[in-house]
Amino acid sequence: MALSLPDHWLWDHWIADDGERYHLFFLRASRALHNPQRRHWRASLGHAVSEDARTWELLPDALVHSDGPAFDDQAIWTGSTVVGADGRLRVFYTGISRAEGGMVQRIGWADSADGVTFRRTCAEPLVADDRWYETWNPSYPWDEAWRDPFVFKHDDGRWHMLITARARGVDRLHGGVIGHAVSDDLDHWEVLAPLTEPSVFGHLEVSQSRTIGEQHLLVFSCGADMQAEPGPGGVWVAEGGGPLGSWDMGRARYVRPEHLYAGQVLPLREGRWVFTGFDQGVDGRFVGVAPDPVPWERVELVAR
Repeated sequence: MALSLPDHWLWDHWIADDGERYHLFFLRASRALHNPQRRHWRASLGHAVSEDARTWELLPDALVHSDGPAFDDQAIWTGSTVVGADGRLRVFYTGISRAEGGMVQRIGWADSADGVTFRRTCAEPLVADDRWYETWNPSYPWDEAWRDPFVFKHDDGRWHMLITARARGVDRLHGGVIGHAVSDDLDHWEVLAPLTEPSVFGHLEVSQSRTIGEQHLLVFSCGADMQAEPGPGGVWVAEGGGPLGSWDMGRARYVRPEHLYAGQVLPLREGRWVFTGFDQGVDGRFVGVAPDPVPWERVELVAR
C-alpha cells in the first residue's frame, strides 16, 4: 500500500473495499507550502484505487474545500467511508471553516455513484452537543474537537459514529473522549453521550472500533504532547467488552514502531488484517508518505 507523492505530503489515510477495488482516501497538501506544519490548513482529500491494496492508481481528489461561506471552506480533514449495498460510496469527513479561523470542527458527508466523483449530500453538518462536549470559546487558545468520524453498522441494526471529542469541563490533557452519534439511515444523526470517560489522553484521534477474532479493540492515536503522562507511543489500542465498549483505557498499549501516526487497523480480503499509519519521520523530519501495511499479527503492543 506504499504511496508517496513527489509534490504533495500525505498523512491520515484509510481504505474502503467495494468488492472489486480498494479505495484509498488520504489527506494531502502541496509541498510548495515548505513547512509541513502548514499542511493542516490546506488539506484536501486524495483518492486512489487498487485491486490488491498495494499498487495504486491515483484518481482526482475526492474533496477539496468548499467555496465560502461554508463549514468546510478552509480544509478537509479525516473521516471514513461506507460502501452501500448498491456499491455507492459515502465519505464522512471533518471540515473546518475560515469563519472561526479553523478552530471549530464539524462533520459532513459526500456520495459517489461511480467511485470517482463525490458530491456533498449533507443538508447540515453534524456538530458537537454542549450537554456533554466542550465547544469552542474564542477566549480559549485551543480548538473545538469534533472530528475523525468512524462509521460502522452495529448488530443492533443502527449506524454508529465514533468521533474525536473533548469532555465538557475537563482539563485539556485529560479531556479526550470518544464522541458518539447514531443513525438509522446515514442521513439523520443523533448525538449521544461519549462512549469513554476522561483519562490520561488529551485526545483520541482517528479512532476505530475493530473486532478481530474474540477481541474488541479501540484503536486511536495520541502523541506525547497530548498525554497527561507523556511517554513513547502515538498509536494506541485498548481492549473492551464489545464494539461499543466499554474499553479499558487505563490498560491501553501503544504500537511499535512509534514513528507511525493516525494508525489504522484495516480488514483486507481473505480475512487478513493489517496495520498502517502515515510516516511522520524521525529526528524532526516529516516524511509524509503512506508506507506498506504490516500484518496485524506482527504488530507489537507495548504497555505504558
